[in-house]
Amino acid sequence: MSMRSPQLLLLIFLWVLMPNGVLSSDPLSLSHLPGIKSNFTQCVSDVRNHTLAYEPFLVRLDGQQTTNSSEAVGADYGTCKAYCGTAASPFQWSLFSQQFTGWLLPFLALTAQLPYESDGTWHDLMSLFLTVGSPPLAMYSLALTIFNSRYARRQLDGLFLRYQDPQRQLILDDLKLRVFQSLRVSQQEPFELGNLGPYDLRWDNTEKAELELRWWKTLHETLSSKARSFTASLATQAAWAFVAFSFTWVDALGSEKIGTNVTAYGLAISLCWSWVMVLVLGWFFAGVSLSRRPMTEAITRTNLTHPDTLPRLAPYERRRGRAYVALSRRIAGDAERPGPLYNYARAFVWAHMVEQAIETIRLNALEPQPTVFQIQSPSQVAGPSSTTLMMTQIVTPPSSPAVPLSQPSRPPLQPIVSLGGVTMTTDNNFARRYLWEEGEALVLSRRAVYSRMAWAAISALVLNIATVSSAFWLDFLTPSVGLGCRSGGVLVYWMGSYIVWIAMVSSAALSDRWSVHEAKRRITKNGRQPGLYPLGVLAVALRTFGKAASIINSAWIILHSLFEFSRFYSQCYCQTNRGTAIWLFLDTVTIREVYNVRETWFGLAILTGAVCTIYIAFMGLWTTRRF
Repeated sequence: MSMRSPQLLLLIFLWVLMPNGVLSSDPLSLSHLPGIKSNFTQCVSDVRNHTLAYEPFLVRLDGQQTTNSSEAVGADYGTCKAYCGTAASPFQWSLFSQQFTGWLLPFLALTAQLPYESDGTWHDLMSLFLTVGSPPLAMYSLALTIFNSRYARRQLDGLFLRYQDPQRQLILDDLKLRVFQSLRVSQQEPFELGNLGPYDLRWDNTEKAELELRWWKTLHETLSSKARSFTASLATQAAWAFVAFSFTWVDALGSEKIGTNVTAYGLAISLCWSWVMVLVLGWFFAGVSLSRRPMTEAITRTNLTHPDTLPRLAPYERRRGRAYVALSRRIAGDAERPGPLYNYARAFVWAHMVEQAIETIRLNALEPQPTVFQIQSPSQVAGPSSTTLMMTQIVTPPSSPAVPLSQPSRPPLQPIVSLGGVTMTTDNNFARRYLWEEGEALVLSRRAVYSRMAWAAISALVLNIATVSSAFWLDFLTPSVGLGCRSGGVLVYWMGSYIVWIAMVSSAALSDRWSVHEAKRRITKNGRQPGLYPLGVLAVALRTFGKAASIINSAWIILHSLFEFSRFYSQCYCQTNRGTAIWLFLDTVTIREVYNVRETWFGLAILTGAVCTIYIAFMGLWTTRRF
């Protein structure tokens, strides 16, 4: 099927919405007759003057049929087709450019300020499609990022509050700030746990805290050097969008244009796109990096700068092999892909590794520890020194010399947090990302993640209802009232955004479940244990479907906006809500007095503006509080 013409896409859309028989053979369809025009101003005059042989079906203000053309306020679908034809109104560049630049262009330009920073140009473009095709998904990821940052901040506040030490308070305060800022940005890119082992137990607590601070401080400084700031371009585009939108609203809601349908439909388009401002400023407040690989670059530089410290985090390494692939796609999918939009796919694994990193800091930098000695026989003194670390002091027998533990250059990985009795090595870092602490801690930790996900979902729903839903109801309640081409177009986009959101989040949940199962299977080295390959296939299929649907939905909302501005919807089929309502040719004064559009439009516009303002203010206050 050829898709060369946008009109064909619209006809497919109309075919879904139309009632049975509307496009069947209709004896009233006289659009093929000569002299029939699509100029609705002229059509109204022709209907009132009864210039054609066709007897018009006229309607009074109370909805009753009338034969008096002077008191008629509308006509039926058949009359509209007979006098106006089935074609759309002719394109007018002056009208198109004025509406396009006032209602839509500022928001389209502002999408350039959204943070992409993914794997490359194609994946950056895919991030744009997912954002435009599903604003709830983008807002869900943004809200979850902010809630995760708040969670990390509360964990660190509570931890450092329990370990007050006046002698090293400045060091601890600085360490807390560096750890938090680093963990906040770490949501943008997958990473792995590094060396969680303790430092030389001969050192006192202040020295250990200084070593921890040295590594985290360099990590934070490297991440901060590429942090997204409020640049001149962002400020200019945001100001332009705000001023242009404000002027357009003042002009649209003024006394002369408040009753015109052109104003209503343009206002609906702007409400449908108003979420862009919230996302752009929200991501700025959340704190993202301009680098595509911020954690990899920062960890690598920190390890080179401080080779004497223990790297608590490590760059992510993708595992190779057919076991990680289904349908020629990686099962882990977006959890392995950098970029702020994909933070939602790393919710569980990020929380798991953050908890381990914080617990490591507690044990090695905050928890008072006694000096530990290793018992060695005389024959062991001359041999290689062991690096077995013990957490209790041992009394040295007189017959055996006590040798303080020496600091190895790179101690082996130590499981600070119990992972079901599994001792971690460098060969199973994949398992360390997904195996959680067993018992009550696992239940509480996952419950906290589910709670943040639920609040993020509620935040996304409220914003979507206040923007896209307001656009739908504005189109729906503008005369002729009912589900028509314009309100139906917004409804398709609205429901499509939810479909994409559900598909992508479900795919991420299935991928995480598969990863946990695969990690356990590899740790136990039980090759006979069946994998969850069908689960991986379903995760890949849902992710592919969600991304394809986001591309279609993004294209549709742009086409829908262009159809409105180009007057494509100004045709009898759309003017009569798919042939089910009356074609109104009321003047502006009558529309104001009878249909109360002023109250409807003002109410929906104020609702959208108030919700967007509250979201921006709330995110700014929540994310800018200092330690």
